[in-house]
Amino acid sequence: MSEGIGVLIYRLGGGNQNEPAKYVGRTIDGALIVDNKLVLSFSDQSKIAIWDNGQSCCENRYMSTDDDLMSLVGRKLTRIEAKSGPEQDGGDMHETCFVEIGTDDGFVTLVNHNEPNGYYGGFGLTITEVDA
Repeated sequence: MSEGIGVLIYRLGGGNQNEPAKYVGRTIDGALIVDNKLVLSFSDQSKIAIWDNGQSCCENRYMSTDDDLMSLVGRKLTRIEAKSGPEQDGGDMHETCFVEIGTDDGFVTLVNHNEPNGYYGGFGLTITEVDA
């Protein structure tokens, strides 16, 4: 499957502008998924959103987790790591990309989903700073 125009623009623009290491060591005060973005707030009053910025045309993209996001609260961030997930074919295409949010006491796993239009796919995972 080819990458969608949204993913290509993301990569041509240099990809993610905020590296995960910039936030390592900060204490997490809040964690929730809002509008398919994981929003993490930190004890230093900063806040970030982690999301898939690869939208092209007619894809259905969303984020989910079966983990308890509140388990992150009060813990120090140790890593934000993306991992390729399985692709499901057989009629309706469904791509996944896992994002692990690691702390000094474990991790939670988010799943970014893309149900592409059949021609384009890929992910453009992004970290943006949010007004506190």
